[in-house]
Amino acid sequence: MADDFKDISHLYKVTPSAKTIIDGEDLVETKQKSKAYAWCDVLQSVTGLILGLFLFCHMGFTSSILLGKDTFWSLVSLTGGYFIDGVDHLWMHSVFVGTIFVLVVIHAILALRKFPNNYKAFRIMRGHYKLLRHTDTTMWWVQFITGVILTALVFPHMLPMLMDPGSIGPYGSGLEVYHSWLWVIFLFLIVTELHGMIGLYRLCMKWCGPSNATRSFLRKLTYVLIIGMIAMGSFTIMGFYNAGAEAAKLDPEAHYVPGWLQTPQTAPYPSWWPDHLKKN
Repeated sequence: MADDFKDISHLYKVTPSAKTIIDGEDLVETKQKSKAYAWCDVLQSVTGLILGLFLFCHMGFTSSILLGKDTFWSLVSLTGGYFIDGVDHLWMHSVFVGTIFVLVVIHAILALRKFPNNYKAFRIMRGHYKLLRHTDTTMWWVQFITGVILTALVFPHMLPMLMDPGSIGPYGSGLEVYHSWLWVIFLFLIVTELHGMIGLYRLCMKWCGPSNATRSFLRKLTYVLIIGMIAMGSFTIMGFYNAGAEAAKLDPEAHYVPGWLQTPQTAPYPSWWPDHLKKN
């Protein structure tokens, strides 16, 4: 049998044995071997992990509007370096949003490698999903569909913040929600949380190789996180909608200013307010 494959043995890292030929093990063609695809896969996983964890930070940040406009304003000011010198540095917002934007672009480009490039490939992919009928395969299919939708929705969401960081705030962000189609915002929320939480679950499956018991627990945890994040996000959207409705009645161009910074001052300084920013 070795003589039969003598002419092709130079294509392989080692001369294939009979078992290798029959079982198809370790057939690695040196001329086609490349680490680029593997590194792209690692980079896609890393960017996906960062963005998935960022969703929790983002939810905590935006849901602060439910604690009041002052709370959300304080967090926005923190990211803008206001507590350093009493000035909201818009470039700091742009750097932060720009970093997330770059991660999204990189992740999206890398994910496109695995998208079907024609209808035939799409039908094969769908047939694979229908044939297996496995929970993890269904989650993989949901992540693919939500990824396609996110490609169309995420950039219109991020570009206004990147180009006009001064609009980020209780009134500015509220007006954006108030004047938008709520069904689009809720759709964006749902597909984002589905894609992100399922993505984190699949990363655990891919890189950690958990046992069946752990897999079952993580799957249930994923369901709980999806429901919890969508519920919290829904309350947050309505919080911004109410803030936007208030701003629309007052002045659509107004920026929210907490009472302790108004002139005249209408509220006392909070206990945590830095002394060097208090007016004499």
